[in-house]
Amino acid sequence: MADVKPRCRLYLQLPGEPTAKLEAQLAQVFARADIACVLLGRGDGASDEDRVDRLIDLVQGAGAACLIEDDAELAERLGADGVHLKADPDAYRKARALLGPEASIGVACGLTRHEAMLFAELGADYIGFGPASPSDIDGIDQCAELIAWWAEIFVVPCVAFNIDGTDAALKLATLGADFIAPSRLIWREDDAINRIAEIGRAISGVRRAA
Repeated sequence: MADVKPRCRLYLQLPGEPTAKLEAQLAQVFARADIACVLLGRGDGASDEDRVDRLIDLVQGAGAACLIEDDAELAERLGADGVHLKADPDAYRKARALLGPEASIGVACGLTRHEAMLFAELGADYIGFGPASPSDIDGIDQCAELIAWWAEIFVVPCVAFNIDGTDAALKLATLGADFIAPSRLIWREDDAINRIAEIGRAISGVRRAA
């Protein structure tokens, strides 16, 4: 009997300057969906470390991993589980040296095969594929092709970023995405919690042979 991979799970992205309302929404989402990871975005100014610290506690207390975008020093200082980086080999090496082998370090590779293979060889814990925005239909189609190719060849997990549609999320999960990450824009919707929960339900039943 073939081995079976774990179910596809949600990976949430938060804006760089989360509000108290968003913190409350995040707590509600945890009550309604299976969340594997939450990425705390970087704002234009200095991070409010008290708020970041509270969010890390909220996420980790709910049993999910908490990553910080492009700031290994902040992740190390506040006890986050790791970082999510742009595709920069030097930044990856510095983050790994600072955070150690146990930290979770993922890399955003957009729609680029070469960068994805490079960072998998360097030891990234996951590769992020995805369009620049959830409205980029051509980008979503390219992402689907990449994920199908990646899942066939590589064992490093992949995340499909900026996928706000339930049908697209289900398609990408079926093709082999390990995680689906709705865009930060989804939090602006009046029914953000329901939409995230719907995506979570759609992908939760997807398994594939390892």
